[in-house]
Amino acid sequence: MAPSNRYQELDALRGIAALIVVLFHYTLDRPEAALGFKYGATGVDLFFIISGFVIFMSVSKISRSSDFVINRISRLYPTYWASVTFTFLFIAFSSFYRYGSLERVPLRDYLGNMTMFQHYLKIPNLDGPYWTMIIEMIFYIGVLFLFHFKLLKYFNSIAISLSLSAVVAANFLYEYRVVEFVFNAIPLLKYFPLFYAGILFYKIHSHEGKKAENYLMIVFCFVCQVLLFKLATSSKFINEVEYVGLLTAYFSIFTLFVTNQLKPLVNKVTLYLGKISFALYLTHQYVATDKFSGLIPTLVNEFGVNFWVASLGVALPVALIVASLITFFIEVPMTRNMKQNLLQLRAAFGKQEVTVDKAKSMV
Repeated sequence: MAPSNRYQELDALRGIAALIVVLFHYTLDRPEAALGFKYGATGVDLFFIISGFVIFMSVSKISRSSDFVINRISRLYPTYWASVTFTFLFIAFSSFYRYGSLERVPLRDYLGNMTMFQHYLKIPNLDGPYWTMIIEMIFYIGVLFLFHFKLLKYFNSIAISLSLSAVVAANFLYEYRVVEFVFNAIPLLKYFPLFYAGILFYKIHSHEGKKAENYLMIVFCFVCQVLLFKLATSSKFINEVEYVGLLTAYFSIFTLFVTNQLKPLVNKVTLYLGKISFALYLTHQYVATDKFSGLIPTLVNEFGVNFWVASLGVALPVALIVASLITFFIEVPMTRNMKQNLLQLRAAFGKQEVTVDKAKSMV
């Protein structure tokens, strides 16, 4: 069955978000960033809104918490593992090429990054974009907890309380070390209003609740996220006025999306970018921008290649090719196979539990 236009629009948004993040990283710390590419620092904000929308859409289609776990694991880990491995191998190759040894290859960091929980293992991210993955994982775990214990009906109250608490703590209590510790321990708090906004957009899309109330709460999310700006990573690259403008654009785009007015965004290019967006997001930065072995610094500094030729003519095509290979040869088949294997494992485990219960009843 072909996907609906709305799903296509969502894929197009993913593709655009990934591309603006790529261009942001390519121009990072360069004068070209002033041309507007610095605004790509907020591409992750759009990703977070999309995540809120998608996760609640997914939850509405399942009946068991194990379905949620299986879906998330099979969706995320194959691509993530392939991307981490690609970056690790690139580091190993460049280290051997430049230094003639593998002593600089961070095997411990590689293994830690493969868990996706390196944030709590105190292991640095092998590549820049990985910092958002722990935020996504915390959000998924929170939704799973509420779903499993049938608490999703209280989500609005929980989300409002969490958003307000984060705003108050960030603006009035951040000088206390315990508050800073909490934000670092639960980085989702810095961006939670964006996820909540995505959920509210989904409710409008699926006609849940009163539309006016949902839109009012979206405004609430917008204000809360602006008030959390100083904790956002993008605050290092843009000012608050610029952030407000970009958030306004993202919220407006999503409003058009849920009201079926974003069809012009859908075309073969944006859909293809959306298809490979996860792998593109995860693999584009280190290989292109690392100051010692990245494609752009090497071509510009050692071979005198024009920056735009190096970035758009070499690094971007390489990133698109790598992302395409990972998507079509790893993500697509492995996601399907992993999901089937996990479903079979669950079925076998379920049968084992039934057998044990029967044995106990006969004693």
